[in-house]
Amino acid sequence: MPGLVTVCRKAICALSVLFVFGSGAAIAQDKLTLRSLDARLARIERVLDQSLLEQLQRVDSLQREIRSLRGEIESLNYEIDKVTKRNADLYADTDRRVTELEESQNSLDLLNAEAGFSDDDFSGGGFLDETAQPAAGLAEDAPAVFVAQPRTSVSTPISADFGNGPRPPTGALRDTATQAEKAGYTRAYDLLVRGQNESAVRSFNEFLVSFPDGPYSDNAWYWQGEAMYAQRDFDSALRNFGVVVNSFPASTKVPDARLKIGFALYEQGRFGEARSILTGVQNDYPGRSAAVLARKRLQKMDRDGQ
Repeated sequence: MPGLVTVCRKAICALSVLFVFGSGAAIAQDKLTLRSLDARLARIERVLDQSLLEQLQRVDSLQREIRSLRGEIESLNYEIDKVTKRNADLYADTDRRVTELEESQNSLDLLNAEAGFSDDDFSGGGFLDETAQPAAGLAEDAPAVFVAQPRTSVSTPISADFGNGPRPPTGALRDTATQAEKAGYTRAYDLLVRGQNESAVRSFNEFLVSFPDGPYSDNAWYWQGEAMYAQRDFDSALRNFGVVVNSFPASTKVPDARLKIGFALYEQGRFGEARSILTGVQNDYPGRSAAVLARKRLQKMDRDGQ
């Protein structure tokens, strides 16, 4: 028995030694594995950090490029707006110059039309003679007047919405205009020439309210329509040009008013009506600038299939 106990004790000791050595080896192996994982994680973190840094740099570079492109786009838009405005300002002048070349035989009539006044505005019709002596029966300090050629009575105005603005006269037009009347007309026209269309519309409004039946009434209606047309207010422009045609049939502005009615209808996409009006202008006023411009627009409509 004592020998058996001894043997058992030795066996237990041997097993204990094996267990201790085995546990130590396992722990050492675990430590090696952890160190390996830490190293791998460190490498991965470095790679990710580098990749993230590169991505951030690329994003920053793209943002700078976008800001630069936006600046260029804004600059281009500004230049386009300037060119568009300049083209709009030169549109009428270009058409008039082309017409002048095509109608050299009628250069005097074209110059009168280009100046913006009818025949009645020139010699014998609308200029103030400040050197003339007062007419008999007038005081020396009486206001000067402008004598225009006799006008015919106006017809019944077309039915239109005039709102609170001026309305066409229904009686005979006056043959004379005071200096204040001439100054008011010139002031409104000068605004139009300078391209201040909105102010020109208001100024012509004031003129027509103050002098609805004067010798410059037809011109004022026409040029206010031109200012409205330039603002692309085609409905109002059509109303004004219609007043010239219907209420002032003897006016020298009738051909141009009919032409601009055709142009306004064209701008509104009412091509059938525009073609009818422009064809009438071309046939009724051969050799006049209005007829030439009507023909050119009809040719454009033919090319565009309108």
